[in-house]
Amino acid sequence: MIRPTTVLAFLLVPFLACQDQQITTGCGAGALCALQITLVVTGQVRVSASPLVGGLVHVRAYQGSCVGAEVLLLPSPAEARTDSDGVYRIRVQPTQSAPAACLRVAYSDALFTDTAGIVLHVPPAAAETIHVNLTGP
Repeated sequence: MIRPTTVLAFLLVPFLACQDQQITTGCGAGALCALQITLVVTGQVRVSASPLVGGLVHVRAYQGSCVGAEVLLLPSPAEARTDSDGVYRIRVQPTQSAPAACLRVAYSDALFTDTAGIVLHVPPAAAETIHVNLTGP
């Protein structure tokens, strides 16, 4: 006859052996896991010659010029907070390709930069990085 404690110990040994191992899937946290990032927008935000710390930066894409139809970027909204040096990094996936798009990187309605002539790729495509600084008075 097998004792219940022996069966329990037998079942727990493989479980306890795995406790020290980390299981990783190669995927980051959250909804970005399913996205294949094809555009990375980086830069620094400065106001009055000082880096803006903790500022929320938004990115929008438009077909053609910055008055064209908006291209949905995932995740939506496409935004990130600046770090202690005023640096931001936003990783997005456009939902449609555009041979000559405009990116609007904005801290506010008064502090933004438009960058025209950007090519938007949908997956599968290699990720491209665009650097856009924002400088305010």
